[in-house]
Amino acid sequence: MNYFMDVLSLTATATTLFTEGDLVDFNDAKITADDQPVKGVAKHPATEIGMDVALVAIGVGRSRARGAISKGAKLISAAAGGVKVAGATPANAFATALTAAADGEFVSYLIR
Repeated sequence: MNYFMDVLSLTATATTLFTEGDLVDFNDAKITADDQPVKGVAKHPATEIGMDVALVAIGVGRSRARGAISKGAKLISAAAGGVKVAGATPANAFATALTAAADGEFVSYLIR
């Protein structure tokens, strides 16, 4: 079960399969690269192509940390799924960590 609190949800018409909590790009596909633009976090799984799924676009999300994350860190998408700390010049930071997490733990973050 994933945890989220949405202020703004957007609809994605899935172009790939993804699970609840996955980051989704602006082509409505599961994100598979570091620092890719994030449309939102999937509120439900997309079990077939063409399925309409709600995404949290603004609110609070929760994902696996890829590397250690401290509170207040700017976050980007991670190629392995989940999120990681943005480097010095990220192109697509989409969230701010609300909790600290070690590699592989869950981190809560503010999406804006």
